[in-house]
Amino acid sequence: MAEALQETAERLALRAKRSSDRGDYPGAIGQLRQAIEIREQELFDLNRDSPALPDERKEAAHRLSDYWGRLGGIYRRAAQESEGIDRAALTSAGVDAYRRGMEIEREFRLDDTYNLTNWVVLQLLEDPVRLPELAGVINDAIAIVQVQVDGPRREQWWAWADLGLLCLLARRPWEARAAYEHFQQVGPRPVDYRSVLAVLDSLHEQFKPCDPELAGGLNDVIEHLRSASSEL
Repeated sequence: MAEALQETAERLALRAKRSSDRGDYPGAIGQLRQAIEIREQELFDLNRDSPALPDERKEAAHRLSDYWGRLGGIYRRAAQESEGIDRAALTSAGVDAYRRGMEIEREFRLDDTYNLTNWVVLQLLEDPVRLPELAGVINDAIAIVQVQVDGPRREQWWAWADLGLLCLLARRPWEARAAYEHFQQVGPRPVDYRSVLAVLDSLHEQFKPCDPELAGGLNDVIEHLRSASSEL
């Protein structure tokens, strides 16, 4: 029974991706929310089942946090193609999805900061003036990611990219540059560079009018990574 439900969740998540890829965001959101309900029940049952192994709970928690992150990404893309009230509502829903995933990352001490980083980024893309308000969260996130890259995530390019971005936002440029150097060393593909640069470019555009100093730091990293990616 449990395996059948897990397969159903995976099928729904795959359908959601396909729907999102063709621009059917309402369909994708509905499908992924159904998948999340299944994953939430899976984790609830494991937490209730005392003989369940901690690793089983952690794996289930990771699947659920991943789905919340995917949902946040769908809301984010939908918001980018919307305006006015719809855009604000979709962005808010995306922030909430990332928050839900972030809470699971923290509760189960997962070696992942996808939701945490995107929770910060999406809020700043919508309102860069919120940076001082988020400064404490950003510095706490840096401490978390630093521990992870010193251990189980040392070979993950996206972990080093998260660390570099968070250090930039915390105005810690030397630490940011060191993180991006590690990012380059662990072998990211051209598509990975494009993914990282897309986020940096978006933040650079948002901060140019209100924080030229931070925008300049973002631009320095953008030029450095763009140059490095052109040599691959």
